[in-house]
Amino acid sequence: MQISRAELKYLASLSQKKVRSEEQKFLLEGWRALKEVINSSHKIEMVAVLQRYLEDPDYERILSQLKQRRTAVKEISPADLKKVADTVHSQGVLALVHQRQFPLNDEFLRRARLVVAADSLSDPGNLGSILRSADWFGVDAVLLGKGCVELHNEKVVRATVGSMFHLPVVENLDLPATLAAMKESGFLIVVLSGDGDKIYTEQGVQGKTVFVLGSEGHGVSADVRHLADVVVKIPRVGSAESLNVGVACGIMLAHARAQIKDHQAH
Repeated sequence: MQISRAELKYLASLSQKKVRSEEQKFLLEGWRALKEVINSSHKIEMVAVLQRYLEDPDYERILSQLKQRRTAVKEISPADLKKVADTVHSQGVLALVHQRQFPLNDEFLRRARLVVAADSLSDPGNLGSILRSADWFGVDAVLLGKGCVELHNEKVVRATVGSMFHLPVVENLDLPATLAAMKESGFLIVVLSGDGDKIYTEQGVQGKTVFVLGSEGHGVSADVRHLADVVVKIPRVGSAESLNVGVACGIMLAHARAQIKDHQAH
């Protein structure tokens, strides 16, 4: 079935943050990301695809999975796809996906062990890297304070390469209040900063831990830093001016997982 003009107009409107927020939906581009969302609990409302993929046996399995989920699959023309897609790399497919909300309730606080929090992170690519690292290292949740780049921004969705569908992400939090509550629940608050008091390898990670990352230009806010149990740094050996926050997150989580593994072994 051919996609309608009204549907095209609606998909195009989701390029606006305000509309995504009101509708609680977003657009996903590319076959790889579509495979990831099919294997998640997110609801896919509609998929728009170029005609040639509808007749291509290489994509038959994915289209069959969509049919099983009773997802509407509509044919879209190359010209219309170009108007709606955020990138030339859409690979001939778009999906209309419902956002999911994750509650930070008492049950979550009891169950969670390893959490990443971001304070005023503004770069979509960096948030994508953090979510991929969090997914890789089996983090229980990622918390985004007010002022962070929106999770469903097209660039963030693309940069996560599907990892955003594999773990709870909670947005628009009053981060100081949230961290204070988590501290009361027994979490160790570890802030990562270039001027930290302690080298990250000196910090043990055995219990419930939140790693807090700051913005690219200003680090964590004073209100968040005030709640830290410890402020750690990754020491510089070479000449680089700074370390990318997404890379720093991966280094910290690799260290945490090694610490947890050693603790469990003993």
